[in-house]
Amino acid sequence: MMSGNIHGLSWFPNFPDKFVSWGQEINLYEVRSKDDAPQKSRLPYISVNYLANESRYQYARCVAASYHSHQPIIAVGLADGKIGICNFRDTYDSSWEYTPRQQRMCTCLAWNELDANILAIGHDRHRSDSCITIWDTERGVPKETANFFGQAESANSLCWDRNHRMLIAGMSQKMIKLFDLRQNNATCQSIQTKTVQGLSVAPNGNDLCSYVDSIIMLWDVRSIKQPLRQIQSSRNHLQIAWCPTRNSLLSSLQRDSSYITLYDIRTVENENSREIYHVKRQISPFPAKYHHSGKFASVNCLSWHSRDFERALLLADAVNILDFRLPATLHTAHSNRRKLPLLMQRQLYAPASPTSTTATPTQQPTSSCSLNSAGSSLDYSGPGSHSALNVDFLVPELFELDLVDETRQRALEDYGIKPDNKRFAELHLTPYLRNVWATLNNVYCDDQLSGLKSALGINLGHTSEALMASSRIESQQLQWPDGINNSNKLLCYKSEQRDHALQLCGWTFEHELERFIDQLYASKEYSRAAMICVFHLKIMHACNILSSAADNMRDPSMYRITVIALSSFNADRCSSTSRNQRSSANMQIQDPHLRAIFSFLTMEKDNFEAVLKEDGVSLSDRMAFACKYLSETKLTDYVKQQIQAAIECGDLNGLLLTGESLDGISILQSYMDTSFDVQTVALVAINYFRQEHFTDKRIQYWIASYLDYLNSWGLWEKRAELDIKIEGIRSSARSSRTVYLSCNFCGKAVSNALLDEPRPRSTTTSTNRLSSCPSCRKPLPRCSLCLMHMGTMINMSNGETPSTTPEVQGWQTKPFSKWFSWCQTCRHGGHTEHIMQWFKQNSECPVSSCNCRCFDMDGSKPNTLRDIS
Repeated sequence: MMSGNIHGLSWFPNFPDKFVSWGQEINLYEVRSKDDAPQKSRLPYISVNYLANESRYQYARCVAASYHSHQPIIAVGLADGKIGICNFRDTYDSSWEYTPRQQRMCTCLAWNELDANILAIGHDRHRSDSCITIWDTERGVPKETANFFGQAESANSLCWDRNHRMLIAGMSQKMIKLFDLRQNNATCQSIQTKTVQGLSVAPNGNDLCSYVDSIIMLWDVRSIKQPLRQIQSSRNHLQIAWCPTRNSLLSSLQRDSSYITLYDIRTVENENSREIYHVKRQISPFPAKYHHSGKFASVNCLSWHSRDFERALLLADAVNILDFRLPATLHTAHSNRRKLPLLMQRQLYAPASPTSTTATPTQQPTSSCSLNSAGSSLDYSGPGSHSALNVDFLVPELFELDLVDETRQRALEDYGIKPDNKRFAELHLTPYLRNVWATLNNVYCDDQLSGLKSALGINLGHTSEALMASSRIESQQLQWPDGINNSNKLLCYKSEQRDHALQLCGWTFEHELERFIDQLYASKEYSRAAMICVFHLKIMHACNILSSAADNMRDPSMYRITVIALSSFNADRCSSTSRNQRSSANMQIQDPHLRAIFSFLTMEKDNFEAVLKEDGVSLSDRMAFACKYLSETKLTDYVKQQIQAAIECGDLNGLLLTGESLDGISILQSYMDTSFDVQTVALVAINYFRQEHFTDKRIQYWIASYLDYLNSWGLWEKRAELDIKIEGIRSSARSSRTVYLSCNFCGKAVSNALLDEPRPRSTTTSTNRLSSCPSCRKPLPRCSLCLMHMGTMINMSNGETPSTTPEVQGWQTKPFSKWFSWCQTCRHGGHTEHIMQWFKQNSECPVSSCNCRCFDMDGSKPNTLRDIS
């Protein structure tokens, strides 16, 4: 097994299924193909076979995979300057080791792509030795002076020109030098610059990149006198590399970041000049479920595959190795009619083999939960997948809709500015988005998006919220109505929390059910109205609804057949064979609500799985059904299962369950990855994420991106409206407290005034101020147990010398045990510590003349009181 941290990794250019990792050990792995027999992998996140280990060189400073095609070979640079060539075999060849004349650290290595035996070595500075060595491994250890360059300098990075035998070196933190080695007397050209790290030549052979700290510089190798473009970042770079399968894609890893930054370098060629610009984007290579799990905190190293399109190896947290593919990339361009054609960067579907039949991809709406987030998921496909995608990542609607034009039109119509406005229903939205906003408006109450998970008290532990959510749950056995022969027992569960959850799902109480059904009928949701009636065992009402609806349908056959089946339904009259036939027939029903009706009526022994897995029924209806018929354990498991499914497929309806939480943000991220709809994601966050989660970096990034869109379209007023709304959220989070203690005599605030008081100069004045009202100087109430005025320093009550430390002087630093606490009925109280101690043994008020049983007003029991002193 692998031990210790990994410092780096690299694919072998001419062995597409092999890669090497190094650190405390140097290991050679082979990625398994899909045809290999399944067996346990040595690495947890990528299916590999462990091939070999190099034990001679430990704690390698740098490693470079060669371009040899007959066997995998690496060069290893050590901290003492020694260089070793390794082919992962047991044989040892001393001619494959080189030691410099002066011992110092090896800083960089670079194999020549045109001649696989040529290796460039870079060392740290030494006043009497060269920092660059050219080693021809076939001719043995370098000895000729023509192989040494850079006397009394240091080499920071090395790379070879792809077209000629020319070495490019970043040296001494201040210059880039080009050594032309095509002749015996090498010529040198130098450029003064501090961007000497990470030298790399693009696949086109013309563009060169380098960096220092947070600056990336682009150069033209053919004319390197002046840089083509400078790219400034907010963080320091850790590594930059060109994608070998894309001429213009430059990747960057930044320090302490879990994102990959991609720069798509674009070129505009003129007659006498060449203009360079770039398009920047950041992607997270990890699934959304890992974003806040702490499993992957940063990306440390990246190695592009030399053949597979946009495929790379990633090193996360110096421990985990991942195989990752970039999501499908689209080139976009505006036509004269402002439409946005989508130009594919690569093919979407794998070409069909001659022996296989070609299947047409199933068309799915953008809101479907079957979409896969290629931008935020790990790709475990083997090398045999080549450049085609293995999932239907893009849906056909993307080719029909102009996303930018649609987004701009929605912005002009005040989309998401006032989601509770009646005019919001007039917007041209998809049924999916309309349902999502309606669900969020229904769940949002008391200035918070609570969600069913918190409303039902799931995963709240033993907190006060859990105690409030754990009210008594009553179970009641329901009787099947006349005409329905079903011997299965039907239990219905009720509690205050479940009733509240039903309201959040859009359902109503029993006495308001008829009005709710009439509203559904008026909105022509006939089958849904019938389904809810059946779930409430109102079978005849459902038959009447379907019969009336059939008169208004062009093809009423399905509704009429359903009415006939319901009116004489017998669930007991079925053997195992007929039960299977009924299940098969049920799957042929097109309407999901009608399928749910018969799945409910044919359920066996409280097994509602068929209803709960009916994806055609909305999540809110399925959750309402679960709250009505599932036990506490099954309901908890179902809620967790649906949350995880919503995160994986990016279904915004999952916010009904999570509310404002980290899981809710993960759902938004996953939806963003699948739909590219930054407008909806940003507006949902602005309208419904008001608490501490609003400051999450992902939410702030979405909002900033959408505001940039509004600026680019010149919609300044729309941008200003959002700015005002955002500032209102931020100011409300910083608002001062509105609950405070007031004096019985003057009615002014006691606690706020004491906080504003300057530090007292003496202990005497401090004592007076703490035990009396700061405004009228009247004494504060006494503690009913110790009889000291509230605010009196406790150490002075024992006759001790008063302390002048800031902890005692500052009112705001008093511990909770010294705070005010009083009964809401008799108004008697005292120090919290004393009151808690008293009620551990008593239930009546500590004041002798008061008969109030203060503690009986509280729901807690005496043995549950904790020591809070």
